[in-house]
Amino acid sequence: MAGTMIDRKCYPELDLIMWDHAGRFIATEKAFALYETRWRFVNQTRLENAEKRLIATLKQKHGHGVMLTAC
Repeated sequence: MAGTMIDRKCYPELDLIMWDHAGRFIATEKAFALYETRWRFVNQTRLENAEKRLIATLKQKHGHGVMLTAC
């Protein structure tokens, strides 16, 4: 997954937390960083299964199994 790009339109909550990014695609490392730093803006009850799987994959790959979310 390293070096791959994610289509923000496939993940509604990621799309919402990318309010200051104009591009449609984002690197996996940057997506993980956004989930970590903007977690308080993610509506966890609206996360679809595909996005939950994406977050779990990013957490394993870029967070070494840990996601340090800001409260």
